[in-house]
Amino acid sequence: MSRVRGTSAGGGEDPDPRDVREPWSRPDVATLTPDRMMAYIRARCPWAAAHTHRTLAPYLLEESAELMAAILEDERVGSAGGSATADAVEAELADVLYQVVFHAALLDERREAEPGDTWSSLQQRLVDKYVRRHPHVFESSSPVPIADVQRRYQDVKAAERAEGSAAREPSAEVHAEAADEALRILSDIRETMASRNRQD
Repeated sequence: MSRVRGTSAGGGEDPDPRDVREPWSRPDVATLTPDRMMAYIRARCPWAAAHTHRTLAPYLLEESAELMAAILEDERVGSAGGSATADAVEAELADVLYQVVFHAALLDERREAEPGDTWSSLQQRLVDKYVRRHPHVFESSSPVPIADVQRRYQDVKAAERAEGSAAREPSAEVHAEAADEALRILSDIRETMASRNRQD
């Protein structure tokens, strides 16, 4: 898939992020999109280059826990917190999104795709899936009772399962293994966050 490139810091065409010949060219960071930013990071940062989906998973859980903490704090403080707690929620959302962009970049590499192909694909997948699951929003001309909303949502999900898809669903055994590992990681995260609070 061809895609429009940005500009380099020198004003020329933004180079291929995967080109690591020295001296490195410097992209114009003001025009970087999340997917191209991540491609540069994967190519040029040894810490990022070493990661896999599995090694990244704990960070997704950690950032999600941080987001939950920011949401609870914003809810607890309310309007008295002004924009500060809302800004904290936004900052944590950005950290969660970074994890999504990171995983998308790993899929680009596995598929030998152009940087950003998966990022573009998952955005379209998101729109397609949730437009399909919200016919009461996109196909109705008037409000729908919430009981009907829930029923229709489940009907669409059931139809999706019946039709099947190219994506292979994990087995029940793998789901259980993933849940156990997530609980272990979350337990470690809880201890880390508690320790941080004690130090503060």
